[in-house]
Amino acid sequence: MDEIETRIRGAIDAEPEGIGKFLNDPSDKVILSLLANRNINEEHLLVLAKRRDLSGSVLEAVGARRFGPEGRRVKLALVSNPKTPRRMALGFLKDLRLRDLGFVTRNRSIPTELRQAAEGIIKEKLPSLPPGMKISLARQVSEELIKALLAEGDMLVARACFENPMMSEAVALWAVNHEKTPPSTIESISAHPKWSARKSVRFALARNPFTPIGRAIEFVQRMVISEQRFLYNDPSVPAAVKVQVEIELERKGQPLFPPNDAGRIIGMPEEE
Repeated sequence: MDEIETRIRGAIDAEPEGIGKFLNDPSDKVILSLLANRNINEEHLLVLAKRRDLSGSVLEAVGARRFGPEGRRVKLALVSNPKTPRRMALGFLKDLRLRDLGFVTRNRSIPTELRQAAEGIIKEKLPSLPPGMKISLARQVSEELIKALLAEGDMLVARACFENPMMSEAVALWAVNHEKTPPSTIESISAHPKWSARKSVRFALARNPFTPIGRAIEFVQRMVISEQRFLYNDPSVPAAVKVQVEIELERKGQPLFPPNDAGRIIGMPEEE
């Protein structure tokens, strides 16, 4: 009997205390034999499910086992393993907890198709989730789901989104510029010390009609002349904000030449 056959026989017959020495065996044949061992349990299966050096066929055999109460951990490990056959991984998504699905959505090592499928499952459940669960999810999901949560307008959920490592300037800017973003979310972003300090977000907030006027005025006062002039010539800027823009430009001795009379709020256009 050669070495590989010896290991195969040992994997099949190993007692519970002896299974551990076969879990990292490099041979697919040995691992498949180990799966036939009546003493293998879900802790052993979890170790195998996390191995990135196993073939798809071996991981499929791991996933074909009957799982008990701890089977969710094995399924999550298989979903997270890029070697797991896509069909099997997609099928396991429905068995995962929301927290696990949140992990899947932000794990860039997982194929895009799986991440998007996990996002879809969570989005379908969002309307019926209690506030506490939404707050928990907001701290750990992908950018796409952060957008969905911000769009709901709950200020506590928005604050939780801001704690998410996946929250980015691009997401904050998307929210401020999106016409359906609730006023409460705009207010939350305008009050946030990190995102309201970003130049692009601050500029977008100054143009948003739902930004509290006091904050909008603060943003205008901190802008450079080129930014202030752009706002001055933008007809979509709220009137109260444009008044402050004019005050700032006149204070800096800048001429006021709006594109037309409708752009003028206070004062008189300077003569050429």
